Amino acid sequence: MEAGTRFSDAWGRNHPLRRLAMRDAIALSILAAITLLMFAVAGLYYSAYNRYRASLGLPTDNTPVITLPTMRHH
Repeated sequence: MEAGTRFSDAWGRNHPLRRLAMRDAIALSILAAITLLMFAVAGLYYSAYNRYRASLGLPTDNTPVITLPTMRHH
């Protein structure tokens, strides 16, 4: 009596679902690497831009300032 199919036999190297899963994993890792690379490039650009502004004597704090409108009473 056979004890059952082993996992390695059922999902061998040439199994179509295994190949599909590997292809999806590779594609997902490539997309994640591209995303991280874009964040790194944006961070380097922002750092260089802030150093450039500082070298010109300009303020480097670019956070937006939200001001409420003032009412003028006559």
